[in-house]
Amino acid sequence: MINIKVNNQNHKFKVNSTLDQVLDMLDISPQGIALAVNQDIITKALWKTYTLTEGDSVLIITATQGG
Repeated sequence: MINIKVNNQNHKFKVNSTLDQVLDMLDISPQGIALAVNQDIITKALWKTYTLTEGDSVLIITATQGG
């Protein structure tokens, strides 16, 4: 298991977990969100292959409407 922060909360995930798997494990819909790992935006095309490592910090950014 590895320790990953998701929106500043500690979580444990399997070694070699991808961003897609993390979203699935946390029951978070991939619709209307953006992801950053260690302050770097990761394009949605890479979520299935981007592997997280011990101590990574994931930020989930939700799109909102406003005026």
